[in-house]
Amino acid sequence: MGVMFSFAPHAIEKSTSPVTWESRYSGALSVAKMDGASVAGISGPWPDGSFALTWWSTQRFAVLPVLEFHSSLRGAKERVESIAEQLGSMTFEPSSALN
Repeated sequence: MGVMFSFAPHAIEKSTSPVTWESRYSGALSVAKMDGASVAGISGPWPDGSFALTWWSTQRFAVLPVLEFHSSLRGAKERVESIAEQLGSMTFEPSSALN
């Protein structure tokens, strides 16, 4: 019997946005990466047809653990791309937040 899931990234989607996409687990998970760090994951479709978008904190971007549901993979990816564009235009310096 064949392998249902593999753990290595299968495909990397390239675009002009600051986000690079990796497909994992035979396409069941799409991982968004910014500056080499994983910032979000999209899994699905779930039995109801929705796609779950989970945001992850990194050293550069601190986010609350949020779970969003979208009706399509494209919609979830567009949400990530939109947020990434906003974050990419911001200058974030952790040391300045302490003063």
